[in-house]
Formats: sequence, structure tokens, C-alpha cells
Amino acid sequence: AVTLSDTSLAASVLNTLDGNTSGTVNANTVSTLSGAAADLNTAYGSSGISNLGNEAVTLTDTTLAVSVLNTLDGNTSGTIDASNITTLTGSASDLITAYTSGGISNLGNEAVTLTDTTLAVSVLNTLDGNTSGVIDAANITTLTGAAVDLNTAYASAGISNLGDEAVTLSD
Repeated sequence: AVTLSDTSLAASVLNTLDGNTSGTVNANTVSTLSGAAADLNTAYGSSGISNLGNEAVTLTDTTLAVSVLNTLDGNTSGTIDASNITTLTGSASDLITAYTSGGISNLGNEAVTLTDTTLAVSVLNTLDGNTSGVIDAANITTLTGAAVDLNTAYASAGISNLGDEAVTLSD
């Protein structure tokens, strides 16, 4: 068994330590973790590391699937500093979850690549309001919603690659 005295630690170091012992690594003094989201989620998922879950996290990723970020958010009650992220990829619902989380800070200026193919335009407009970065909507093949909301999306400088999708009006 290993009891750490570190207060700040890179997740990769913690994972290496965990891999070097079959005993439990007690991380109760760690108040700050840093690293790539994948390494952080590995540490949180390890049964060999105890007393993690309330530390502040600093991400080093610049590009990230938002589902990985949301998983990380669920692993700690501490705040996740996402200021290094320049591009997020994923579904609109997962992106909105990340943007509205009280546990993730410094989001709002990154580029977004949507993976949705069908989307309600009101959701797209909500997402557009959450980032000053450009939303790549190239994967969308169908948009649904009210004409006024569709016009808002098409007029937005924050949404790119719209114009060849099917549209279903709800008016």
C-alpha cells in the first residue's frame, strides 16, 4: 500500500504508480490533478487508487470529445479547468451538458464540431449561445423547427456549413 503526500500531481504519474503496485494508492492529500482527460478518467476508474473525487482538475487537452469531458466531470466534485481546450466534438446535447455544468470552468470560446445528423434548430441556437467559437454543422442532414429559429441559425456567423440540409418546419 502507498500513501501519497503530494498535493498536486499529474494523472499520468498517478497511473504509473498505480500500475507499479497491487496495493492501494491512497491519494487523500491530492487536491489538484492535471493531465489529459483520458489519463484522468483512468485514474478515477482505477480500483487501486483511493480517496479521489473532490480535487480540482486542470486539463492539458486541446481537442476533446465532449463525452470524455462529461465523464470526467462526473468523476470529481472539484472544478475542471478547461481553458486549454480549443476544439470540442460531439452531440449537441452532450455539448450543452458540458456548457451548463457548474463543475467545468473556462469553456465558451472553443470551436465545436457537431456529430448530430438530425437536430432541432432551437438546440443548435442554444449551443451557438454557449460558445463564441464557430460551430461546424457539416454533419447535419436535417434541421427541424420554427422558421424564425431557422433564420436565426442561418444568419449566425457562429454556425458554419449549413445550407444543404433538409428542413422540416414546425410552424
